[in-house]
Amino acid sequence: MGVVRRVIRNLIRNPLRTGGIVAILSVSIGLALIMVTVHGATENQLGSIGTQIGTEITIQPAGRFGMMGGNGTLAQEDVDKLSDISHVASVQESVQTQYTGDNLESAVEQGGSGGGSFPGGFRMGIMVMGFDTATENPTLTGGAQMDIVEGRYFTTDENNADVMIVGQALADKNGLEVGSLVDIEGVSVKVIGIYDSGQVFGNNMLVMPIGTVQSLFDLEGATSVTILADDVNNVDAVVSTIREIFPTNIADVTTAQDMYQRINSSVASAQSTSQMAMIVAFIVAGVVILFAVVLMVRQRVKEIGILKAIGASNRQIELQLGGEALGMSVMAAIIGALITYPLAQKVANLLVPSAGGLFDGGVTRIAGINVAVSPAVFLYAVGIAIALAVVASIFPAWYISRIRPAEVLRYE
Repeated sequence: MGVVRRVIRNLIRNPLRTGGIVAILSVSIGLALIMVTVHGATENQLGSIGTQIGTEITIQPAGRFGMMGGNGTLAQEDVDKLSDISHVASVQESVQTQYTGDNLESAVEQGGSGGGSFPGGFRMGIMVMGFDTATENPTLTGGAQMDIVEGRYFTTDENNADVMIVGQALADKNGLEVGSLVDIEGVSVKVIGIYDSGQVFGNNMLVMPIGTVQSLFDLEGATSVTILADDVNNVDAVVSTIREIFPTNIADVTTAQDMYQRINSSVASAQSTSQMAMIVAFIVAGVVILFAVVLMVRQRVKEIGILKAIGASNRQIELQLGGEALGMSVMAAIIGALITYPLAQKVANLLVPSAGGLFDGGVTRIAGINVAVSPAVFLYAVGIAIALAVVASIFPAWYISRIRPAEVLRYE
């Protein structure tokens, strides 16, 4: 108990030194914990990316650029051939265009906040997307998924009906609700549902049956086709046949493997960075503890000599110095763990930026690292603190504890 009392007394009697060391150490341990957490999240993400992407193949008119692309479409007679290709499990057609009328106001306002504005005063238009009514859970441009919060989705017999589902933000901006009627290109279209995609641009859309969009906006064919192959091993063969129907000057064909390589590169880079930062943080934390123990030894040489002279054993001296290092490490570990909770996800977002820019939300959604900071991080923090304190204090404590009292007092 005497050793414990001396450890506590020594930590309290010099609060400036203790506080400074704990502050520096908590940053180092906090960074190490953040990187441990992010590193684990990147490993999990790398293992699941392949299954998330699956066998998807996307076909779009050549040179089309996401939401802001032109009005080019894929010829319907060519699109109809896709379902006859061997190893094609499903074909999802979609058509997209922009609403340019005056009856609706975009929810993405010029000069708005939260990522909904563009530099140079450019204002985002309202996107119109059309899907086959048999498609129960369509993917919107940008990779967003529809979550119907009010009303319903289309029925299979509404492929040419004048109905639509509106994004939550767009509905709020224009005071729309289920049952509202909106004049679109001279036709009264009824709102049958409101959805939330969780994205700024995804919630600024009108979703209609594909036949309705083609009729209202005088479009023929599809602007995008998503194909699922029946097996990942058959993707290349399917793409080869697609290329016979849609040459490179007619359409861009993107496979799951293309996206996988881009996403895998981004996540692997984050994993490498987090691993390097984790190693550096551990080294810095160890050096800080070593410095703290050496500083304690140099400042209390006389005290150690007196303790040795009155009968303190080498083990007691070692325990006292090690205990002080451990005390500061544990305090720093607790603070470092608290730092981890709010910062881990932000660090992960910085390490894995948007893989394909503003309109490549599908890639971003898959590549994005979801960091879950569990209560176990406190156990990791304490474990790291104990390990660092023990390793860093072994040699200084062992060295000073074995010096004879006369030599210590002569040095003083």
